[in-house]
Amino acid sequence: SCNLTGLWDSTEYSVAVRCISVVSIFWSEWSRGKTASTEEKAPSEKVDLWRVIESSHSAGTRSVHLIWKPLNSFPPSGRILGYKIQYFPENNAALKMTNISTDKKITLPLNEEAYIISITAYNSAGNSPEAILRIPSTDEKTSQIIETVRTFTTNEEVVVEWLASEPEVTEYVVEWYEELKTDPFGRSWQYVSNSTNWKTNKKNFKPFICYNISVYPLYGNKVGAPYSIQTYVQEKQPSEGPVADTDIPGKNEVTIKWKEISKDKRNGFITNYTIFYKPEDGKELNETVNSDVLQYRLKSLQANTQYTVYIMASNEAGGTTGEPKTFKTLKF
Repeated sequence: SCNLTGLWDSTEYSVAVRCISVVSIFWSEWSRGKTASTEEKAPSEKVDLWRVIESSHSAGTRSVHLIWKPLNSFPPSGRILGYKIQYFPENNAALKMTNISTDKKITLPLNEEAYIISITAYNSAGNSPEAILRIPSTDEKTSQIIETVRTFTTNEEVVVEWLASEPEVTEYVVEWYEELKTDPFGRSWQYVSNSTNWKTNKKNFKPFICYNISVYPLYGNKVGAPYSIQTYVQEKQPSEGPVADTDIPGKNEVTIKWKEISKDKRNGFITNYTIFYKPEDGKELNETVNSDVLQYRLKSLQANTQYTVYIMASNEAGGTTGEPKTFKTLKF
């Protein structure tokens, strides 16, 4: 007999035996294999837990969306059968409630009080340690300790850096998601300890898409006020340009108006607009305005003259023009 040691938990092994005689130099054939599995152990790691809090509804309730990642310990301690979610008002632990989920997400309808939430993963051998988060009350105010956040992109990575006013805070959560995606379960997050910067592979972000990035400070199981920014990891010129419109022209002036390009067509941050205008059989002129300007008054125009005008929206990668518009100034 032989005791095999150093095996992984909850792992299937196949064993075979062969023998040799003391008077022979030849081994026998291998025996038929025997398969058996080692025992499971309770998960040893906490669940990687995060939350998305919706604003309160009219009835004083709010939806708190809990999301967590699968345990990634290797070798695994066993097959996860489900997750146990417990929650109760912070000032009344006797009202503890329990939910069971086999998914890695759940939505809890909570009132406006502060709540304590814990999640454990379980298998046939037991439960993991508790992952605990505190959900603040709706009227609770938290100070802004993160003073600034910036991002930049290298050839391979996206880097997020931030500055905090309280150096004793040593743990943060970086959260990111596509601005136009409203599904709270579609968010990504990463816990960061003992650092004020975070890096991830550039492939985790799509090009030409605007992302919301937030950095949250952590005080134990309490989550502080976030600092949020928007970013593109790569820009390209807008997919379409603004459509020009005009007020009733005067003799020597006219007001040009346009609307913002829809967010899904910008492909980057709009930096400015350029108004191009040209009299019939004349030289083309242009005026450039900031990105927050959506109308502009053209002056010193020729009287009784037909003009063509169009507008270009620009970002860091280039500009795109919209359809031209014609108008004629008055004679008197």
